[in-house]
Amino acid sequence: MKEFSRGSGQLLRLFSFVLLAGLAPGAIAASVSQQAGSYLRLADHRVAKVAYRVATGAVRHCAETAPVVGLALDHAAEYSPADRPSLIERRRLDLGPGIVSVVDGSPGAEAGLVAGDVILSVNERRIYPDDSSSVSAAAARTETGELMEKQLRLGPVRLRVLRSGQELGTVLGSRLGCPARVRLARSREAAAVSGDGQIVLTTGALMETRSDDELAVIVGHELAHIVLKHGERLRAQRVPRGLLRELGKNAARVLATEREADRLGIKLAAAAGYDMRAAIPFWRRFYARYDGPRLFRTHPALAERERIIRETLAELEHDEISFYRHCEKRERRSNPVCSRSVWIASPSAREDG
Repeated sequence: MKEFSRGSGQLLRLFSFVLLAGLAPGAIAASVSQQAGSYLRLADHRVAKVAYRVATGAVRHCAETAPVVGLALDHAAEYSPADRPSLIERRRLDLGPGIVSVVDGSPGAEAGLVAGDVILSVNERRIYPDDSSSVSAAAARTETGELMEKQLRLGPVRLRVLRSGQELGTVLGSRLGCPARVRLARSREAAAVSGDGQIVLTTGALMETRSDDELAVIVGHELAHIVLKHGERLRAQRVPRGLLRELGKNAARVLATEREADRLGIKLAAAAGYDMRAAIPFWRRFYARYDGPRLFRTHPALAERERIIRETLAELEHDEISFYRHCEKRERRSNPVCSRSVWIASPSAREDG
């Protein structure tokens, strides 16, 4: 039985890349922009929506930020060699990364981008070399992500895209968000990992969620590892990867980061408007399927995880009630500090406004 863990097992390398970045109106026709929220695969779209919302909604918790656009991309190199010829013929993924999802209301949607578009260039810089057959999946993801992020940090970018054989242009801007690139991996294993500014979530883990609130529990937890720089801390403590990671002091150090990620992860997802009361039923189902006896733990036991969640929800509810008491109803429209609309954890607090 495998616990939902960081780094458990090998993930099948068929990824979709989620660019967390935002936008200015583009040159693509307004009639096209009405198709915002389009997707080629529902699973990728679900992950993209939740990742975008958490990244932008929780930005005040992130000391470091990155441009966020709300696009999920894929690359020909991520597919098996046998599947690539048909993908190139149907979608022209030999020319650039393809868009598999555009989050509704995101900068990508405002620019008129739609699922099925192929990004040819960013500020006149081609993403792929002339011979894209030599580009590996890892290189394609890294180079695309770094180019998009670097250019977007300077301001809105000019994109050239291919749509139904026609080359079009638009301008893409960005919103600030927490720095994380999210990928969905095709694997039956229920796992999520994070590190070096990236989050990988498997389709097996996605299938364990019954709502976007539960999916936000996973995304928030993994994003918390990045925000808290747990990878850097564990490397500084010389905690190895593999089986030795789960023994003695190494296990205790990893466990400490998991407890911290549980607390902050709930806050991140709640700040994005997700109902974190969904966390306990999610973990109960998950532990019932995957947890088992072990000598050393690198993740909290279910009882401890529930306690952490309840404590964090109580803390959030207290903060929200204090906020509403400070901002009387008559002040909320005139006082900018009191004009925010945040659903944290307490229905009673929300009903007050």
